[in-house]
Amino acid sequence: MTSPDATGAQTAEQKEISAVVYDPAHHPIRKSDIDEDARKIVYRLQRAGFKAYVVGGGVRDLVLGKKPKDFDISTDATPKEIKSLFRNCRIIGRRFKLAHIFFAHGKTIEVSTFRDLVDWSEPTEADQASPASPVMSDNVYGTEATDAVRRDITVNGLFLDVSSMEILDYVGGMQDLREGIVRVIGVPEVRFKEDPVRMLRVVRHAARNGFSIEQSCWAAILEHSSWMTQCSQVRVFDEIKKDFCSGCFLTILSLLGDTGLLEYILPELLENNARLLSAESDFSQCLEKIDDLVSRGESVSPTVVLTIIGLFTAGDSIWLRDLAETLPEAADLGERLAACFTRLVVPRKEREKIQMLLSLWSKVRATPARALKPGNYRRSALLPELITLLEVSCLTKEDAQRLHALLPLLDDQDAVHHGGDLRRSAMHRRGR
Repeated sequence: MTSPDATGAQTAEQKEISAVVYDPAHHPIRKSDIDEDARKIVYRLQRAGFKAYVVGGGVRDLVLGKKPKDFDISTDATPKEIKSLFRNCRIIGRRFKLAHIFFAHGKTIEVSTFRDLVDWSEPTEADQASPASPVMSDNVYGTEATDAVRRDITVNGLFLDVSSMEILDYVGGMQDLREGIVRVIGVPEVRFKEDPVRMLRVVRHAARNGFSIEQSCWAAILEHSSWMTQCSQVRVFDEIKKDFCSGCFLTILSLLGDTGLLEYILPELLENNARLLSAESDFSQCLEKIDDLVSRGESVSPTVVLTIIGLFTAGDSIWLRDLAETLPEAADLGERLAACFTRLVVPRKEREKIQMLLSLWSKVRATPARALKPGNYRRSALLPELITLLEVSCLTKEDAQRLHALLPLLDDQDAVHHGGDLRRSAMHRRGR
């Protein structure tokens, strides 16, 4: 395989790189591990004379022995050619068009056309003017080799042919998976300059998989973490929101702090020597409980995570017992919350939900368990979130009694409507 030069850069002449091919005897993935509908898409494209592979995170997760959340497909068929083969297809996107193929029960499989690669080693003056300026064009189609090399990190650059069950590796992703390394494809500074959000993705994959960050990549993040301010604030929120209910959000926050990125996302958590992130703080304990719930497959709303951040940053203590006693009245609570999230742009509707949820939580906490009237909360649209917030903030026997008084409400049809599969979750929790 042709490899990057000593700095990790890919030059224009290196477009025609070859792949290291791993046959089924040299990786753990079996055909039955792959979603049946994803296999059908690949087979249909291949029968029509196109190349098609399962790519990215789905392949990475299968190699690591994890169950992928979704399966993405990449092909040399154009979006119009894909649509001609699938009636259940819709073309989306502006800068680079993608095909979404729809199946029963809300399943969507994304199919992208191989993207081309431009020379990353020579940014233009316009590129240098803004760290957020894209260096490459997203509108030119390429080959599987160029598509792999233009991806963010090596472990996401693997291509799986479901017909032969061979993995094509153009970027050294298999070796990095085996060694537990998150490595950016190309020169880290240039890739982060193209899109600073990539720094968040590096941290995410390191935290989620327990991997280390490659040395030059780590150094580039430390030096250029301030580039996050050049990103769309809405986009940063959408990106970090993916981590709220990842099952390792506390670890991600810690790593964001170590890299300097947290200063440009949630600087409130760094105040007073980052005491909220200390292992003994109730803030860390609450997030650890949420991570535990998610790891067990239970449903947790991102609103709960944002509410915990708001609760502790609007207050002035790392202890829940102090916050519960000093939580402002509803009128003042809105003002206090408005001062939170100084960099993270939380949508207005989400802020309203946070305020409502904190008001409900405060009301329940202020009511003795024996005097609590569960019926008063039966039709609350935030009942599932309230239950989760009470569970992760449970400190005393009295707290547990309040929680168990409200848990049966999740069996009501209205609560199930709002909370999805939380009925099973509630039954499981009562059995613990």
